Amino acid sequence: MFPSTLSILPPVFDPISAFGIGGLAVLVAIVWIVLFSRRSGRRALILSAAVFTVMAVSGIVAWSGTLSQFNRFPPPMLVMIASVFVVSFALGLSPFGRAAAAELSFAALVGLQGFRFPLELVIHHAGNVGIMPVQLSYSGYNFDIVTGIGALLIFALLKSGRSVSRSVLWAWNVWGALCLVAIAIIAITTSPVVRLFGDDPHNLNTWVLYFPYVWLPVVLVTVAISSHVVITRKLMKGT
Repeated sequence: MFPSTLSILPPVFDPISAFGIGGLAVLVAIVWIVLFSRRSGRRALILSAAVFTVMAVSGIVAWSGTLSQFNRFPPPMLVMIASVFVVSFALGLSPFGRAAAAELSFAALVGLQGFRFPLELVIHHAGNVGIMPVQLSYSGYNFDIVTGIGALLIFALLKSGRSVSRSVLWAWNVWGALCLVAIAIIAITTSPVVRLFGDDPHNLNTWVLYFPYVWLPVVLVTVAISSHVVITRKLMKGT
């Protein structure tokens, strides 16, 4: 049970963390829409409307403080985390994901995941200034920066005309997916519901309950997971 004496306070404003997460979320959302709808104007309108709605609603809910209300059952934070995974896999496994696997190149799909490199730099900074638990950064147990660097290297090789073996693509894809699993575990164990690392506010993962940090799971993690599913489908089909 969530203790009533444990206070959940908004993170202190830090421009690098706030504009870094918010800016990356907007940029990645735009790139994702362009990549996944470039052959269909109708698809572009649908995706744009869907992404705008999701970002607006999540931003409003976070801004209102609803996500930080742990006196509700189930806690809104857990509903958000579960929704991210459900939506991500639904997108990747849908006919939309099948079309993306057939139409997009590995360079585009893997290159999109390059955002995870600057994201990890911002997350590391947020941990250093005490906005989020350091366990969620590469100073702790999050090694997703390797995924981002790998994505940029593979993208550069493919765009330069060099070949990248499917075994390398598989290895990168599996590593990136496992990193997301590890991050999810850390995010849940550092949440106010579990509190594995104690009740100290610096060890509680509450920053994603507020705007614009809510767009980290809602936008960036959703894009990362769904893209891994699409890449897996493309690798399995041998296209």
